[in-house]
Amino acid sequence: MKHIGVLIILASLVLQSSARDFHLDSRQGNDSNDGNTARTAWRSLEKANAFSFNPGDRLLLKRGSRFQGGLKLKLKGTAEEPIEIAAYGEGSAPFIDAKGHMAGVHLLGSHHVVVRDLEITADGGKTKDGKKDRRYGVYVQGTYGSISNVTLDNLTIYKIYPEVGSTHEGHNESTFMGTAISIEGRKEEPSSGFMVRNCRIAQTGFKAINLKHIKNVQVLDNTMKDIGGPAIQPGNVEDLVVRGNTVDGSGSSMDKRMHMRGSGIWPWSCNRVLIERNKFMHARGKGDSCGVHIDFNCRDVVVQYNLSMDNEGGFVEILGNNHNCAYRYNISVNDGSRVKGRNKAFQEGKILWTSGYVGSKRPKHGPYNSYIYNNTIYVKPGSRSCFSIASSTEGLLVANNIFHVLGKTEDVLGDQDSKLIRQGANASRLVVQNNLYFNDSILPETLPFKDQNMIIGDPRFRRAGGDDAEDYIPRNTALVKDKGIDIQKLEGDEAGLRVGLEVTEDFFGNPIVGKPDLGAVELSF
Repeated sequence: MKHIGVLIILASLVLQSSARDFHLDSRQGNDSNDGNTARTAWRSLEKANAFSFNPGDRLLLKRGSRFQGGLKLKLKGTAEEPIEIAAYGEGSAPFIDAKGHMAGVHLLGSHHVVVRDLEITADGGKTKDGKKDRRYGVYVQGTYGSISNVTLDNLTIYKIYPEVGSTHEGHNESTFMGTAISIEGRKEEPSSGFMVRNCRIAQTGFKAINLKHIKNVQVLDNTMKDIGGPAIQPGNVEDLVVRGNTVDGSGSSMDKRMHMRGSGIWPWSCNRVLIERNKFMHARGKGDSCGVHIDFNCRDVVVQYNLSMDNEGGFVEILGNNHNCAYRYNISVNDGSRVKGRNKAFQEGKILWTSGYVGSKRPKHGPYNSYIYNNTIYVKPGSRSCFSIASSTEGLLVANNIFHVLGKTEDVLGDQDSKLIRQGANASRLVVQNNLYFNDSILPETLPFKDQNMIIGDPRFRRAGGDDAEDYIPRNTALVKDKGIDIQKLEGDEAGLRVGLEVTEDFFGNPIVGKPDLGAVELSF
């Protein structure tokens, strides 16, 4: 028995020592080397692409190196021994110029992989592999089998444009479909366990982060700037957390190849999504283009503790067949400024919008049981603000919000195509109560609801019109403090919110003591 134990230990040590490092050095490497040390590094990405890596192996790119082409690998690590693609040495991050290639890093059917500390660009060029009208910084593809447990960390990705454009729903007739990071599983295969964190993404023709047919996903602490379309777009994703990100300029028009339309994030056909503590700013586009909008066929999407600023499409947008979704404890500043008809816009910008849209030519229905509470909404003087509540809406609670709207307001139900809503439909189970308004004319008379306990007054923000969340801390204690109501399930809604309707902390993380205050901030004075 002792000998068996010794053999097991020896076998374990052999297995642990089998993992190897392989080095790439674009300046001093040589593809005839073994790659095992910095002194015997390979030179090209092509050499790495031709190699078969084992669990625990690391492919290390030398800092300061500049590589042409792309990595295209099928990697199968294990939970105990993931395969890493990373950097070594000192200096700037290894640079991959994937001009003319499908992706800077292309992972096919891969499991337990970490990619980190790289700089990637892929700006046009004659296509050498892949589709002419698609281009990626990092592409994790499940077409050739399931994918799982891939982490993308500390990547800098920018100027992602394919060779040619293609027809899409953007501002231009042709969009150059460049995406910085795309993780795409398949319906038929389980694809679970993904993380995108600490990445810096800029100047993409289409999306910053695309997620499709995957589950158990975290998108954490990334910065996205000047994105041609939507910054983050999950489709058929389950159990997603989006936290700590900054999106500045989705729907950007800084390059004529850009999509020029897009919200900061819009989940579609997703379940159990938490979007919290992010900043969504300066979204542009002829339609949608909110900080966050919840596209159709979602369930249990909670949008909380976010700063939403100057997104011309608006603040709250919930489309059809969405169930039990919420916006709560967010701060919205000057959202919804878009005017229909200007600059090709086909939708008005809106503070609050529910729509039964579930796809072109399909009967409209829902959304169902939406909860909008304890948000702080500021709109500057001279800016028109719109509301639109679809007659297909079934279950909507709006409570404890601050609507500090200083310009004109309008009901724009006519902005929606109601032809496919069942005849005679009327929005039902609407509970609107206990909100604070700057004056008693903010809610248009034609809306299908009245506030049951309208509070009128000035919350006296610290610096109304400012660019920081702290500028929207109220100073009018008597008007705001402990004036909220406890949020209950809507009548006929057995589910409420999966994460619970009760909230224990405010936008800034302060504990909620006693009755909630109005708006997103719990006052301590």
